[in-house]
Amino acid sequence: MKRTIPFLLSVLLLVGLFTGLEPAARAEGAFGPEGSVLFEKDSVKVTSAGLDLDPTSGDREPIIWVDIENSGDHDAVLGVSGGSVNGISVTAVLIDFYMEDGQYYGGNYDFCLTLPARSSGRYALGYYNSKAPGIDLKTLAHLEFSFTLAKEEYASPYYTSEPVTVETGESAEPVDITKLGTVVLDNEELTIVMGQQDYEDWFGPEVWVYSENKTDHFIGLSASSADADGHSGEARFFSAVPPHKYGADLMSFGDDIVPLKGFENLNVSFSLHESDTREGVDGAAAKALDPVSVQYPPQNWGEYENGGMRLEIKPKFNDLLTVEVPADSDILFTVSETASLKAGGFEGAGWIFSIGKISEDRMHEMLCNDMSGAEIFAKGEDGSYYAYYHPTDVRYARETVEQMRQDSAQWTMLHEWAATVPGSFAEKNGLENVSYGNSEVDILLARAAWNKDSSATLSTTEYGPLDARTVDAAPYVAYMLEGRFTESEEKEAPDGEYVVLTLPKEETRVDFFFAPGGYARVVRGDSEWLYQASWCDDSVSFAEVMKGWYYAAAEKAGVRAPGESLDKYCGRWQEKDGGSGTMEITQTLAPGKLKIEGFKSEGDSGESCWSLTAVLGEDGKLAYENGSLMVSSYKDGMYTDETREISGSLSLNDAGELVWHDDPATGKDNSYIHQ
Repeated sequence: MKRTIPFLLSVLLLVGLFTGLEPAARAEGAFGPEGSVLFEKDSVKVTSAGLDLDPTSGDREPIIWVDIENSGDHDAVLGVSGGSVNGISVTAVLIDFYMEDGQYYGGNYDFCLTLPARSSGRYALGYYNSKAPGIDLKTLAHLEFSFTLAKEEYASPYYTSEPVTVETGESAEPVDITKLGTVVLDNEELTIVMGQQDYEDWFGPEVWVYSENKTDHFIGLSASSADADGHSGEARFFSAVPPHKYGADLMSFGDDIVPLKGFENLNVSFSLHESDTREGVDGAAAKALDPVSVQYPPQNWGEYENGGMRLEIKPKFNDLLTVEVPADSDILFTVSETASLKAGGFEGAGWIFSIGKISEDRMHEMLCNDMSGAEIFAKGEDGSYYAYYHPTDVRYARETVEQMRQDSAQWTMLHEWAATVPGSFAEKNGLENVSYGNSEVDILLARAAWNKDSSATLSTTEYGPLDARTVDAAPYVAYMLEGRFTESEEKEAPDGEYVVLTLPKEETRVDFFFAPGGYARVVRGDSEWLYQASWCDDSVSFAEVMKGWYYAAAEKAGVRAPGESLDKYCGRWQEKDGGSGTMEITQTLAPGKLKIEGFKSEGDSGESCWSLTAVLGEDGKLAYENGSLMVSSYKDGMYTDETREISGSLSLNDAGELVWHDDPATGKDNSYIHQ
């Protein structure tokens, strides 16, 4: 439920984007309705295909779908340059999504795309959305950027278009950076405001810096050094601001400042760079500005301890939250929004999340049932597990509807922070991160392994039904639960073989198919549901892991002879000649499969990395197909990466050395010595 309000706001934004697109936007240089030409130069044409929200982002950033065509006989490189949203400088990007089974995934965010000759495709225009306090970039009222075009990547000179503008008809609040912090510089050319202090686990203290460029040229603002409460160090900051636009960027620190949990006095030395173009700002001469100083209120952290575990609340959230530390309970910490806690007249008002410590048995018990409102996120060295609990209904409360509307941004902000707590809590307390699925397939797998009231059989046509519990099911089920099963859009199960897991007492079975796609079918009575696996190692399918479990049960029952041991291949291997190549070989849960990871340094000229999944063949060799080899090369001051598929084999010789036949990294047979 922690994403309910952000989702509703995103829906409202989406409605506003579509309904706000007016015919007036057809003016030259402006984005018009779907089908408008945004850019056309030489053989490259960009046509709008509608406004949308990023289909893969949890934050649901606004994007513009575009159809891009290169009708020429030569490759071309199309890029985007600069960018501003509602007057705030941003970095525009082109996004190449990929679609699978009707859903968008991933998305490569880049500044340019290589367009092969005679090609076309659908992409998206977007921008890196700043999280700067007080700046709203999700209400997309006005977007501006330029296209660039070149014959090849990094080619110079290249063509840069006049600014392309997007007017959606939405209304954004006027920007007034002077209300967002301490004004440390304000003249006819430039205003600088030192904004809110923040903290990130990886980067230490950070500060938001806002600027306004009042000139007709580009301004670059940088900082080189800072002093925080007497601790001197590097100030990492650069902001390129277009004419008559605003900048909102984070300043981070190095050296002695990073370890600080915060500071009250900050002195910073800024430099100014001026140019007619954004690119020119990078090389423009630096003009030192007078050092500026700003004072911050005491950074009051919330620090809580229970059962040897620590929970830290950052200063900007500390005054907004109430933390309970129960005694003699599986729950270590319960965190609620103070304002909702006070205004609500119902149990649990304002509750955001709780963190609990549970035993392995309790963890197994939870996985055997629907875990809505809970997730297991970490494991301790003592074998205990840690659960993150959150409400499945809205706990937001205020005394009036108007107050709810005014404070909704605060409620959303707290939930966005809460979503980061499991990872931060695990890192700070030295815990191992874990993650388990809880779909219908996952629940049945967990019951097959750990529910004492259930029984389970495994079956294929090879040996017939076998008791699944005659062997330790935990390794197989734990591997399966680390992936994800989601309901498939496909209605028909694939053809071919599958492994059947049956839970007789529940009159339910699950079929795990070997066909590509990772499909699993749940059958209960006359009803069936098709699921699809994701987030797993593509080289070892879930069906193969189920077959490994089945073979282990068959060997235990004496109906299958034990397979040949692969232990002699496992471990770390060192290249015999030269010694710069290494391999790490581990056994998988799939029958007869080994995982091989390798690395070889080529000194100053580059390196090679490979990832293989090999199967022991009847000839005694480890054969692999579709392995991945990535070669990174350094030449003429530039790095290049090349990734290609490889196939081949490895074997042990009489001396006990691992021989890589026709090693793709060297082009010849190569021997490795077991360490």
